[in-house]
Amino acid sequence: MTRDITDPEILKGLAQPIRQKIYRLLAQIGPATGGELSERLGTDPGQTSYHLRELAKRGFVEDVPELARDRRERWWRLVPGAVSWSALEFGDPEGTAVASAAKAQMVIDEFERVRRYEQTRTEWSPEWQQAAMSSDSFLRLTAGQLAELNRELMTVVQDWAARTRHLPVGGDRQNVFLFLHSFPERP
Repeated sequence: MTRDITDPEILKGLAQPIRQKIYRLLAQIGPATGGELSERLGTDPGQTSYHLRELAKRGFVEDVPELARDRRERWWRLVPGAVSWSALEFGDPEGTAVASAAKAQMVIDEFERVRRYEQTRTEWSPEWQQAAMSSDSFLRLTAGQLAELNRELMTVVQDWAARTRHLPVGGDRQNVFLFLHSFPERP
């Protein structure tokens, strides 16, 4: 299930860089305490707790009290389902600015992750290096054809996600980051 965000106040929850990193990390590792997230991100625990509460207030993460071993321990997980938004959904300048800021931060993070992989590629086994890929293509499409291509690609990606999301990471199985951008371009 995909949650379509149309309220800029909700989207502000993901427009902040640390919140996006917390969201991504919870997607990768599953439920975690604020302390564990803080340690992995190199952030102050109080700052991490604040951002977790902000994400929870906007419905992106939720408290998981059944995992706590005592009253001081607090576990968090993602609210199930994907999130989606389009700057076109926000008619006012503030909403458009929030949507643009959230998207810009995501793109910065995506390319930083690719750069980090390329800098550390030799730390991975030859099999993983061979399996990783980078590609670009130039197609001549109508807007409708591009939308159709994107739907087909997302169907394949969502199928693989559904088949593998329950499998544990470790050994031969690792988290894999896949991102795709498709857009019109003028030479």
